[in-house]
Amino acid sequence: MDEVSVAADLAKVVHVADTQYLPFEIVINRGKRHGLKEGDRFLVFGIGPHVIDPDTGDSLGRIELVRGRGEVVHVQESLATLRSVEQSRTRRGKRITRQYGSISGPTIEEDIPPELMPFEGVAIGDTARPI
Repeated sequence: MDEVSVAADLAKVVHVADTQYLPFEIVINRGKRHGLKEGDRFLVFGIGPHVIDPDTGDSLGRIELVRGRGEVVHVQESLATLRSVEQSRTRRGKRITRQYGSISGPTIEEDIPPELMPFEGVAIGDTARPI
């Protein structure tokens, strides 16, 4: 598949949700008529600089600047809302609580769920590719 047809298959970011209230959501220009359904996943990225191999002088292409990964949570005819599925890699561990507030009572141990992370630096015109 040539570069032009690959680019035609890619979605574009057409709306970035207000980061104060919905920092985890963006909208792309693909929807039901393109075969999308809830649960589909996308890699969202911007296009960075063109890179040339310093040894051969050959073009290596453009760098993809990853903004995050998202999952379709709402589908319209020609639009879909993606919610970030990126998770913090630093928040791990266990939470231990005591039942009934007693120091000597039985304890409950549970994993601390990873924290969801918003898309990073996403902008209108960035690209989304199914993964």
